[in-house]
Amino acid sequence: MISYNGNAMPSYEPKSTTDGGLILAFTEDLFLQPRLQDAAQQLGFDLQVIDDPEVYGPVGSNHNDGFTLTEPLAGPDSELIRQLSAAHPALLLFDTSSRNIPWRHWIQMLKTSAASRRIPIVAFGPHVDGENLAAAQAAGADQVFTRGQFQNRLANILQTWAEQPAAEELRAACQGSLSELAEKGIEHHNRGEYFAAHEEFEHAWMEAKEYEGYLYRALLQVSVAHLHLERDNLPGAAKLLMRVHRWLDPLPGSCRGIDLNQLRHSVSELRALLYQALDGGEAAPVSFRPIRFNRSGGELEAKEGE
Repeated sequence: MISYNGNAMPSYEPKSTTDGGLILAFTEDLFLQPRLQDAAQQLGFDLQVIDDPEVYGPVGSNHNDGFTLTEPLAGPDSELIRQLSAAHPALLLFDTSSRNIPWRHWIQMLKTSAASRRIPIVAFGPHVDGENLAAAQAAGADQVFTRGQFQNRLANILQTWAEQPAAEELRAACQGSLSELAEKGIEHHNRGEYFAAHEEFEHAWMEAKEYEGYLYRALLQVSVAHLHLERDNLPGAAKLLMRVHRWLDPLPGSCRGIDLNQLRHSVSELRALLYQALDGGEAAPVSFRPIRFNRSGGELEAKEGE
């Protein structure tokens, strides 16, 4: 378990070391932190405390400039979305009495960005400061509590609002064969026919059960990212590869015969290339090696006409 104290910016994305997942608490309250740690640990979660916004990069002056409508790909807010989409924490806790964290802007941004909007957010603050609690709820927090309510019901709140991992369900869903639609989508994608691939994957995902759909949604987003790159749309591709964290990362190394360890590695390399280009102010075409969807243990068999 790691707690950030604002002395240094981590060079990695926060990850949970337990099966229960990761809870991030944005608070400067030194008295509350031990209680949070104990409650999270008893429920099987890792807790990481953030009391300095610069853990996620330099904080700019844009945090009061109104509403974002999609993921920020550059500027002061981009690092927050990148790291949290990669870490996919089970729960975010925001202390509305924090003087350092731009909690109102961050809550709103996280809840309007497709890559992070599914992460549950609970805000808490002094009962005498109802204006801030109302502002947190208006910004998109899933639930708000007075500090007294939060402390008295801490374990219950964490258990109720923290997203439970679905590792067993995903492993079970990865058994068996690909759907016929997904097989067709893979054939199209590996031939570089990304628009046709995205249509097959979309239908496969819509027809699949919930956890099987993780695989097809991941393949869909990777394929659509390639379609954006084919059209020299770097921001569009970066957004898709940022959003794919949620669907691809929780899956096991192999799913319905597809090598996901290799896919994750390839996606990570391409995503880093796009982030580097965007951080440099580039929106021009980049040179990249198209990602192929391979069978576990080897490439997919060549189909007639390839």
